[in-house]
Amino acid sequence: MGELARRDVLSWLGKGALGAVALGAVGQPARAASGVTALRGATLVDGTGRPPVRDATIVLAGDRILAAGRHRDVPRGVRVIDVAGKYVIPGLWDLHTHATFYENTVAPLHVVQGVTGIREMWGQPETHDTRRRIETGEILGPRMVVASTIVDGPGSIWPGSDVVRTPAEARAAVRRARDGGADFVKVYSFLSPECHAAVADEARRLRIPFAGHVPARVPVQDALAQHTHEHLYNLFTSTSDNADALYAQLRAMPDDPADPNWWGRHAGRIERAAVATHSPARARQLFAAMARQGTWQSPTLFVERNMSRSPETITNDPVALERMRYIPVGLRAQWQQIMTGRPTRTPEEVAELRRFGDARMRLLQQMHEAGVGVVAGTDAGFAYVFPGFSLHDELALLVQAGLSPAQALQAATRDAARCVGREHESGTVTPGKQADLVVLDADPLRDITNVGRVHAVVSRGRYLGPADRTRVLREIEAAAQEPVEAPATPTGCCAH
Repeated sequence: MGELARRDVLSWLGKGALGAVALGAVGQPARAASGVTALRGATLVDGTGRPPVRDATIVLAGDRILAAGRHRDVPRGVRVIDVAGKYVIPGLWDLHTHATFYENTVAPLHVVQGVTGIREMWGQPETHDTRRRIETGEILGPRMVVASTIVDGPGSIWPGSDVVRTPAEARAAVRRARDGGADFVKVYSFLSPECHAAVADEARRLRIPFAGHVPARVPVQDALAQHTHEHLYNLFTSTSDNADALYAQLRAMPDDPADPNWWGRHAGRIERAAVATHSPARARQLFAAMARQGTWQSPTLFVERNMSRSPETITNDPVALERMRYIPVGLRAQWQQIMTGRPTRTPEEVAELRRFGDARMRLLQQMHEAGVGVVAGTDAGFAYVFPGFSLHDELALLVQAGLSPAQALQAATRDAARCVGREHESGTVTPGKQADLVVLDADPLRDITNVGRVHAVVSRGRYLGPADRTRVLREIEAAAQEPVEAPATPTGCCAH
């Protein structure tokens, strides 16, 4: 190759801030090029919102993207991978996951399905151990943003939660989360309004984000400082013409879970009934406030839609049965236990829950159009929500809710990276960013379900082609049959 191509490599190295340390002496272009990989010939959908680039070349060195754009010659010594006819997108983020401490199954399953980054919503010591082993290259897994343990109030349904009863206890829980290495504080549904306010104040003081469920007795309008709101909870209660009366009713109910009138049993029913008194004007005011504050919504549409079904239809679903072979036997048993504990639903109950879900999807569309940030999360690791696979399902539901395929894709790439504060290093296929990519067999902008047609994945600069992915999936399937000791606390964090 000519001198121009050699100068291109040196320019790429400089922009990637890698230089001689990563790839050899800069004064020797042929040797420097030997550590560079180029994906050539695909259509690039870079996640920025710019039009797709046909016949693109993406140049990688180590864990960095050096160049991405129109086809160009590359010098000798560069590894060239022909991906003509394919589509390259940024690596996907799932911003609501669990159970990644299953290191030989759940962690690599994310990656082979194109999910190269996750936000783990219940941090445990084992979760941090897994992240360290991924970062050192001992195991294959996604980049991880890790929550604290669940901070919740009396009545919490998950053993192992950090249960707080007073504002002072809530502040102490925030300090424990920070000192334990959490990236953010995870809050949950049973927190009292007073404790939620204390978490918000202490988190602001310590400069640590907090995120999770908007507690059932907290109007969404009072939770704008919460970085993300999960599952679309409380939106109809908060936008009802009778919102003040509904929250007064919830706060007046008994706090004792042993009492049949305990508020926790009735919050969901009150939320569903509030659809009838929904106020579009209150919704517009709320969404405008969320957009101004920068509050994000993580709607987790797939798990909510799934849990509106009768349990036997979930456990007998052919797609679920096919995916189940990749789930470790211990986690599989937990999922089955959750399902056997749920009563069969009548067709009328299923239809009612489906109507409620449809109403929430319409509200999500209005929220998105109002400028509220929407990100993709699945609750992977919770019952019958399959790591990696279910993010593809989630993006399809976001499109059904009114986002364009490009907007849904950005909810799992550019916008997800912004949400977790990683926009300077992730979320788009642009020079200087981390080398996390997905190569697809078909155009995701034409049909968002094409994100499930994964041809290859680049994770931390490592190219996993079709043969590699097949091998890893076989290894996951074999590992899933082996009993693995897991944390004593259950996986998952949702009261669906």
